[in-house]
Amino acid sequence: PTFQNPGGITLTAPRRSEVIELCRRAGVLVVEDNPYGLLSFTGEPVRAMRADAADDVVYLGSFSKTLAPGLRVGWALAPPAVTARLVLAAESAILSQSMFTQLAVERYLATQPWTEQVKAFREMYQERRDAMLDALDEAMPAGASWTRPDGGFFVWLTLPDGVNTKAMLPRAIAARVAYVPGVGFYADGSGGISMRLSYCYPSPERIREGVGRLSAVVRDELALRDTFGSHPSRP
Repeated sequence: PTFQNPGGITLTAPRRSEVIELCRRAGVLVVEDNPYGLLSFTGEPVRAMRADAADDVVYLGSFSKTLAPGLRVGWALAPPAVTARLVLAAESAILSQSMFTQLAVERYLATQPWTEQVKAFREMYQERRDAMLDALDEAMPAGASWTRPDGGFFVWLTLPDGVNTKAMLPRAIAARVAYVPGVGFYADGSGGISMRLSYCYPSPERIREGVGRLSAVVRDELALRDTFGSHPSRP
């Protein structure tokens, strides 16, 4: 619900309450997957859904986004009955979790100012987010639109009708820029005119260069559309 992957969007407080109430009436647990929640660019982290509904929400978090990508250590905070089943499920799926990485995280949290590291990451990612949004404003053709996330890693870019981002991807890679086509995030084959962009890894300079290359590919694709007709945006 917070800085969602792939869109970068955040559910409003009323919407969160509505989701919880609907699921509560249906007897369905909410799984709140929140790996990006601490990476807010607007100040304090967004209040977790579980904070207002501890018996109705299973909360998931990860250290891979706030400490180091190689630390694939996450956690689940759940009602006691669910926790016991999660332990059994994890043991059957993983057999044995990495004790080394878990102990490394425990030692780091106990001895280091980890909140300061999160603050530094927020500032770094905000600078890269700003570079991407500014570059999109400058380079993208008319008819394109995109989200403006308040945190996290991703921007969701939607192109004018008649462009298929999956079909366009090989041409983008040839221009040395890459993205994730929107169809990868839909079960029904839609999303063909959209793509996920990530600003978490490249420097601001490389982000601006990448958006410029992507814009050139998009403009060529639009020229082909205008000459030969639209490409199907879904199967």
